Amino acid sequence: MSKLWSYCMFVVLAIFAAGVFGALHDQISYTVSSEYFTRFKFYQFQLLDSAIPERIRVAQVGVLGSWWMGIPLGMLTGAAGFIHLTSVQMRKALFWSLPLIVGFTLVFALCGLLYGFFQTQTIKPSLYTRWFIPEGVENLRAYLCVGYMHNAAYLGGYMAIPVAWFFHFAFKYRISNRS
Repeated sequence: MSKLWSYCMFVVLAIFAAGVFGALHDQISYTVSSEYFTRFKFYQFQLLDSAIPERIRVAQVGVLGSWWMGIPLGMLTGAAGFIHLTSVQMRKALFWSLPLIVGFTLVFALCGLLYGFFQTQTIKPSLYTRWFIPEGVENLRAYLCVGYMHNAAYLGGYMAIPVAWFFHFAFKYRISNRS
């Protein structure tokens, strides 16, 4: 299998992984603040059919809101795979870089949630004038914490790219020193 084929398959896999990540990430978010979804995300994504259980719609929001992150993650991380000497080494490195990317992004998102928890010990409305906060949110602190978590997840996804590049260089170095 050629390196180009491995690269293309990795991009597709990264898109799928990003969607699954989003679905699972949003299950955590919903647990922290259901209002973030019932008052904001369901309207944003037009998922207002109350006949569909909320947890299913939360997963849909997660997929719709994150699948596209797999494109830059897959393309840029996959490009680093070309440094490997063979397509077999490239596939192996790409395979192992995917859980690294997902894990790094999840940890970053959870750190964002924790950061939000500390930032919202005292809520100053002037700090959130650019945030969408619908009228009547009952648990504003939880709502804002989930906002921090979501922002951190996107930032963590982008920051995972250089982390994965470093992984590819380390992987190549390890392989070349075995020979």
